Amino acid sequence: MIMDKILPFKCSCGGKMKETISNVEFFGIDFGLKKIEVCAKCGEEYITDEVMEEIENECKKLGLFGLERKVRITKSGNSLVIRIPPEIAKFVGLKYKDIISMLPTGKGKLELHVL
Repeated sequence: MIMDKILPFKCSCGGKMKETISNVEFFGIDFGLKKIEVCAKCGEEYITDEVMEEIENECKKLGLFGLERKVRITKSGNSLVIRIPPEIAKFVGLKYKDIISMLPTGKGKLELHVL
């Protein structure tokens, strides 16, 4: 059994920080169990610089680094339209007139799958 270690600094919310082991996932990539810092009050999780560097290197290797974009929702008739930047479309293999599956996975979360 792994014991959590209380850290000598507090979270921005004022809660106590503890060091623990947790599964780390980023951009849908499972990095396995890693040492992280968690606030006991608000639950905010922080990863170490080492783990962040590992995530960045893996994302660069997979061609994911720098693909995240913010896009504005537009309107066409009664429908809302999401414009997909060409570099993201190319990366996921999406082409004009392709069919995708759209699934709301939670409040404020939408998952798309190219069929």
